[in-house]
Amino acid sequence: MNGLGGTGAQQSKDCSFAAGSVAGAPLRVSWFLVILFLSQLVDAINEHQLPLWVRITQVTVNELLLLFTVLCHEMGHGTMARRCGGTIAEVLLWPFGGICFTTRGPTQDPKQSLTNELYIVAAGPATHFPMSFAWVVLLGAYGAAVSHVVRPSSYLYLVPFGSPPPPCFNPGWEGCFHSYSGWLMYSFLARAIQLNVMLFLFNVFFPMYPMDGAKLIVCSLQLFCGASARCAAKVLLCTSIPLSVIFIGDALLSAMGRSFMGGRGGGLQPSIMAYMGIMCLSESYRIYRLFQEERLYTHPLFALARSDTTRVVDRHGATTRLNTSERDDPEAAAAPQVQFSEIRAFAGQGRSLGEVPSTAPYQNLGMPADSRAAWLKRMEDDQAQRNKTVRELEDIGAGTFNLHYFGHTHTVTWRVIMLCHVRNWSSP
Repeated sequence: MNGLGGTGAQQSKDCSFAAGSVAGAPLRVSWFLVILFLSQLVDAINEHQLPLWVRITQVTVNELLLLFTVLCHEMGHGTMARRCGGTIAEVLLWPFGGICFTTRGPTQDPKQSLTNELYIVAAGPATHFPMSFAWVVLLGAYGAAVSHVVRPSSYLYLVPFGSPPPPCFNPGWEGCFHSYSGWLMYSFLARAIQLNVMLFLFNVFFPMYPMDGAKLIVCSLQLFCGASARCAAKVLLCTSIPLSVIFIGDALLSAMGRSFMGGRGGGLQPSIMAYMGIMCLSESYRIYRLFQEERLYTHPLFALARSDTTRVVDRHGATTRLNTSERDDPEAAAAPQVQFSEIRAFAGQGRSLGEVPSTAPYQNLGMPADSRAAWLKRMEDDQAQRNKTVRELEDIGAGTFNLHYFGHTHTVTWRVIMLCHVRNWSSP
């Protein structure tokens, strides 16, 4: 099975229609997204709590807000790709959100490519900050216009998993909205804030590949933590695979009305979530195959897995050559662990003054006794030689030898040479 990227590319080609362009980039919408929207309309029509036009307006505007938010998110990726020298091939909106198909700029440095990848990935979630701020300002301005309505503060909708409900609708109460249009407007603005908060949290703090959070972890580990590409791949697999399984399990529970992630039972939503989890598992399996084959360098996130040059040491010395291998660089061996010895005061084996030292403490040094005795004797001789006085060195003996220089032969006594050596003095 193809992963999210491959499936999205196939749907963009076979199961989508052109919907104009955004900032010069072609925009396409998947037919499956239209089918999902129609199913939501059917579910809204079958409900009878609100007037029909209110239910249809809710589903339509909420879907438009979601598509607008996703489109801004994807254009954040695309705009940063352009700033890094790439281009936007097209943007696809489909039931799983959106995909911005981009190309990368011509760069030969793998580290720079990974840095650009980090910028491109982070630019998508970063768009939710200005959007959330804008929606909070609009909600605050609208709340000031309907000051008679009792409502919570606008910034409280930024709190995840605990946002307050919208104000009430009751024409007979002074503190409630008196018209559906005013109530819907407030609900849509609050919904826009909540959408940005939840999409940011899901993309950043749910590291299920190929979500943005997983890519941010991989790039940060290699660029800022000094982790190797293979180590980053292990972290990615250990986080993405369990989360994909949890995502699939929650989708199955959601179909039975027992979701622990807030999913709603019924409709096509559980099936979409389960299919998304399966495709994420497929993407993780592809990375696992590359890891096993030692070909992670072929993946854009792991360009640092293979260096351009390699250091070769042979009988002629060390040389740097072009890396012609089609495998990842071997991981560096772990540094040997340092063994620390514990030293405690007054805990050793001592001896009294005047006592003959025992050789027992030196029996376990790993050195033969005869070699140890010879080494000690040599150290004592060297120390005795250093402690001799000048007179003792003069009394060692005298001898003569011939010194030849500039064609002349001179006889020099050994005693003079010895004195010159001792006093660090030499004659021309």
